[in-house]
Amino acid sequence: MKNTKYSVLMSLYYKEDPNYLRESIESMLQQTLKPDEIIIVKDGTLTPSLEQVLNEFANEPCLKTIPLRENKGLGEALNIGMNYCKNELIARMDTDDVSKKDRCEKQIKMFEENELLSIVSSSIMEFEVNIDKVKSIKRLPLTHESILKFAKKEIPLTILL
Repeated sequence: MKNTKYSVLMSLYYKEDPNYLRESIESMLQQTLKPDEIIIVKDGTLTPSLEQVLNEFANEPCLKTIPLRENKGLGEALNIGMNYCKNELIARMDTDDVSKKDRCEKQIKMFEENELLSIVSSSIMEFEVNIDKVKSIKRLPLTHESILKFAKKEIPLTILL
């Protein structure tokens, strides 16, 4: 595998659970292919407990926070955050997502194998409170035709890179 660099982009809102945020950041720091940078957009004022979690990772050289004075909403916060990402490839995840250790390695390998790819997604396992207790697995279509059919009812992406 090439030494492909990528950014991770997250938007953090004051209602997020601090424990989920911690697990989310840790799952990115533990990737088999390490991110070049993790950009977390602070979408408005955060709770002290969320700020505390971010402070726990203050010594991580790849983690950068972008503070917004007021809440802009997910879409605008992510658009602002994209301007701070220095890499062409961006792994998008929510601050309550936990990625498997090889998520980014597998997704970047797909880009290296097919130059025509623009977006890569994956299935997701949903859990409540405890990551070890999977509530459901959402599998997404894999072929172009099945994606088009699925897209008539639902968004065929869960995690973008």
